[in-house]
This record gives sequence, C-alpha cells and structure tokens, in this order.
Amino acid sequence: MRRWSLLLLLSAAPALSQENPPTEAPPAQAPAAEAPTSPPPASEGTRPSRRRSRTRTEAPTPAPAPAPAPAPAEEAPEPRPTSRTGNEPERIRKDAHQLVDSLLAGDVRGSVGHLAFPFQLEERRFDAPEPLVATWVKELRNKRTDLVTLYDIEVLPYAELERKYGKPPARLGAIIPRGTEVYAAVANLSGHAAVILYRQTEDGWKAFAYTD
Repeated sequence: MRRWSLLLLLSAAPALSQENPPTEAPPAQAPAAEAPTSPPPASEGTRPSRRRSRTRTEAPTPAPAPAPAPAPAEEAPEPRPTSRTGNEPERIRKDAHQLVDSLLAGDVRGSVGHLAFPFQLEERRFDAPEPLVATWVKELRNKRTDLVTLYDIEVLPYAELERKYGKPPARLGAIIPRGTEVYAAVANLSGHAAVILYRQTEDGWKAFAYTD
C-alpha cells in the first residue's frame, strides 16, 4: 500500500510540473529618463519689480555744470590827445576862442583857468593869478574892447609861425621853452593880430604868453 502511493506520487510529479510551469519574472523596464530640471519661469508680476528696483538703485547722472560767464571786457580809457593824433590845433583853437571871448567881455578872472603860470603878458612876467588879473583889467579898459570883434583864430606850430609871419617880438622868443612843443594861436581882432602861445601841461594845453 505504501509502495503504491509512493509510485503514484512519483508518476504524478511530472504531470504537475508540466501543468504548472514556473512563471518567469517579467523583464525589468528601463527607468524613465528624468526631465531636466529648469528654474521655474518668472511670473509676469516679478519682472517689472526687478526693473523698478534697478532704476531705483542707479544713481542719476549729474547735470554738467554751466560754463562761467566770460568776464566783461574792461573798457580801454580814452587816449589823451597828443600831437600824433592831429587834434591839438582844434582843441587849442577852441580854448583860445574862449580865452579871447572872456577878455573882450572884461572877465579877466574867468580867463585864469585857461592860463599856465608863470605867464608872460607882453614884456611882463607873472607868477600868480592876482597880480596878472589886476594888470590885465587896466590894460583892457584902455583898449575899448567893447569895440573889438573877434573874426578868426589860426593855430599852427611855433616853428611854422616863424616861417609864415617872421620871428615874433623878442620878449616872446626869449620865453619859448626848449625841447617842448609849442603852438601859437593867432587871433584876428578887428584886423589886428593877437598872438597867444600854448604849451602842454598836466591839465592839458594852457596859454603861457600873450601879446598884441
């Protein structure tokens, strides 16, 4: 009995092995490739904020400093008339006209501003205005200046005066300063010549001698 059951088991073993073949393990699948990780896209709301932050942090470019205004040019002083400018004859003529007008009007004191001292009146020399005024007033009264008319005044250098009219009286020639430019104003007083000599001073051209 035991031998038969053992045989039965042995004969049934191959059949069992054929009916239930061993199950094979399924082939392993390759792992899926991981997608590359990328940073999440910035949302639209964050981009303007970055731009604003950049504009806020950037320092403003300083404006260029304005160029300094040019200093006004200094005005050059008016040149003092000299013999090179050719204005002396006209200036002296005007001064001599005012001087003669004062003398003809009897205002000797008013003519002092046109004179330089020492002053030569004919053959007399005066170092101060007061003696000259007193003397000249007396002489003008004797000449009846109210009847005298001034027609014209000619101004020329002293050297030209000698060439044109001859040498003046010796009393004038003796007082001509050497090395100094001298002009002569020849006034026509009712057909009679009166000579006034001028020289340059610190105050301009002044008369320093008179004869008629």
